[in-house]
Amino acid sequence: MTGYTWRDFDLSARVAKIERAFQRAEVKSPDDVPILVNTPCYFAFGNTNKPADYFSNPKSMVEYQARGYEEHLRRVDDDYVPYFMPWFGTGVLASAFGCEIRMPAVPDDDPAVAGPCVRSPADAAHLRLPDPTRDGWMPRVLDAIDYARAYGDLPVGLTDLQGPLDTLGLMCGQVQLYQWMYDEPAMVHELFDLVTEAFIQWVRVQKQHAGEPLERSNGLQGVYSPGAGLWESDDDMVLVGARLYETFVVPCVSRIFEAFGGGSVHFCGNGLHHIDNLLRIKCLKVVNTSPLGNFEGFATLKRRLGLRVLIQIQDGAPLDVEAYYSSLFDALDDFRGIMLAPFVMDNVAMSLDGGYVAVERDPFETANRIVRATRACARRKLALS
Repeated sequence: MTGYTWRDFDLSARVAKIERAFQRAEVKSPDDVPILVNTPCYFAFGNTNKPADYFSNPKSMVEYQARGYEEHLRRVDDDYVPYFMPWFGTGVLASAFGCEIRMPAVPDDDPAVAGPCVRSPADAAHLRLPDPTRDGWMPRVLDAIDYARAYGDLPVGLTDLQGPLDTLGLMCGQVQLYQWMYDEPAMVHELFDLVTEAFIQWVRVQKQHAGEPLERSNGLQGVYSPGAGLWESDDDMVLVGARLYETFVVPCVSRIFEAFGGGSVHFCGNGLHHIDNLLRIKCLKVVNTSPLGNFEGFATLKRRLGLRVLIQIQDGAPLDVEAYYSSLFDALDDFRGIMLAPFVMDNVAMSLDGGYVAVERDPFETANRIVRATRACARRKLALS
């Protein structure tokens, strides 16, 4: 991509709109709300046409994504800005500490951690900082990044970034980790410090290979991100209480975000009990969340956090597009700092209550339905304001 043009597609207006959203600029028309529909999805879950060697051949991954983005830009009237996502599931950092990765048994699923690698305090005492050139699946990610830079024409982003809480949940098992927070707090603090340092070093190495600056990103979780250097996934935050999250997690996420000039926290579901904790995170720039049908909860989240951060809505695409987004946006009174960035999967859709159902649909047609529905909702709300 040269400037903001890729394969003769001028992306300048899209980039400007996204930058305005990061600045929480006033929304005067429906077109001011960025809509970045992810299709094709970079992950395999729910997506039926991934190449068989998608996770083993960087060329396959790069070419699949590039072909899909080119078709997307031809067929979908949204604000998507393409980049290459070196995707290898959610367990890369955990694998570098010793977790085994299990390959999926079906083509529409992703690599995943097979089980914990830290089963006792003795195991924890033997952990060391991983080497990104040797340990776990980190070398696979770097090989994909290097290939994309050498042979592709897409900007390159970061792989999936499970934060310290989620990574330790994979390494220790969630129940065991939470129990240790009570029984072995000093050890758990040491584990969080170690994984946080490994996380920071891992992001720096990826950015060096990708040629990406520390304080911004070509793409985070499917979203071009000029106002954040990285993202970290905290899906497990919905499982822990506010005090434990404040004690063990907030300092680590703050340390990570300070190292990169600001970042994005992702979680799915109801994280309302952590709103004060999110406000405590230093250099928080974005909250990327999947409301999963909890419309009032999302409205509360927007009211409490929207004056400070960009809110990205990133559910799986709903089965009833018009009903879902009408309910979601009707609960909002302010569209500033809002971005819609859903994933459209080939054979899975989200129900109104946040569950998942099997479907057969054209992802690009669904993407355009999402764009039309969102702009109609914004037009209606703006007319009432």
